[in-house]
Amino acid sequence: MKEKHLYIFAGVFVFLLIVYFITKPRSAAVNLDEFVDSIVFGISKEDIKNIEVYKETEAEPVRMIFTLNEDKWHIPTKFNAKAQKSRIDRLLNDVLEMTGKVRSSDPKHFETYKIADEQGIHLLLKDEANKPLANLVIGKRGDDYNTGFVRFGGKEKVYAVDKNLLSSLNIYGEIDTLPQFKADNFVDLQAVDQDKDKLGLIALLHEGEQMVVKKVEKEVEVTNDDSTITTKKEEEWVLVKGNEEIELEKKEVDNFIRDVTKIRAEKVVDRIANPLDEMNKNPRYGFSQRSSAVVFQAKESKQQQNVIIGKEYEKDKGYFMNVQYDNLIYHLSKSTFEKIFKWVEDLPEKVKKES
Repeated sequence: MKEKHLYIFAGVFVFLLIVYFITKPRSAAVNLDEFVDSIVFGISKEDIKNIEVYKETEAEPVRMIFTLNEDKWHIPTKFNAKAQKSRIDRLLNDVLEMTGKVRSSDPKHFETYKIADEQGIHLLLKDEANKPLANLVIGKRGDDYNTGFVRFGGKEKVYAVDKNLLSSLNIYGEIDTLPQFKADNFVDLQAVDQDKDKLGLIALLHEGEQMVVKKVEKEVEVTNDDSTITTKKEEEWVLVKGNEEIELEKKEVDNFIRDVTKIRAEKVVDRIANPLDEMNKNPRYGFSQRSSAVVFQAKESKQQQNVIIGKEYEKDKGYFMNVQYDNLIYHLSKSTFEKIFKWVEDLPEKVKKES
């Protein structure tokens, strides 16, 4: 055999040897401690209609509940107040997006992670029928601030995860001594949030005076690109005095609308849930006198939505405010109160000047 043929055979042998070692089956075991994957899967945010958070104590469990109703989150355990959508979205995103790895499969390590049933924070995600979709127990936070430990209720595996769910729940102290949840931090304090485009009338009542503005249609001339003139209908707010409709400066009307349709409160303090509540609480908070109020009425509607201002909750600090269509009572700061009701005197002075 010629020498060059020996070289060819040797090259083929080496090539086949390399292929053998590359394709040879390997028996290395999977290391669960290195396995990273989603913790909660098979659930979409749209499936979740109720969220229950609780901590077991020697007495009654400390509890916080969120419920989705007509696309708005509420807090039944806090006067059924409106919840901040951004805070709920953050919590759900963190739960559904978190990944992790198995840290322990032995209950004897629960104490290390503060994750036993009586130690951890229980988080239940439920569907519209209040059926649990996921049942998590949250342990202590991890060494890195944005990490933590979780396990599924009734299961023994503890996962180290890349989300700090305690922070998402506004829990910053030691979980084994948690006295209560800070539900106030989830409350949406945008007490009044009216859509100005849907309104047809706004009235202010203050110290015996009344001011009413309403939206009217009028025809205005428009010069087209080809210099022809046509008319179109536009809406504008006018001041109503008796049978008279008075045109106002647009900039001032816009400022007025902004101030009265977006009212931010300081704190939610109570709820009026039924007629008996109304009888007892209206006098207590000073709503019976109705000396100051904001009234909204939608276009082509006779139904009013009232915001009633009561007595001072503290001298020179502010007033109780009852948003009747939400059945909620808030603290309204004195500065916000004055910003709203100064318009009773100011707006009638902003008559549109003749051009």
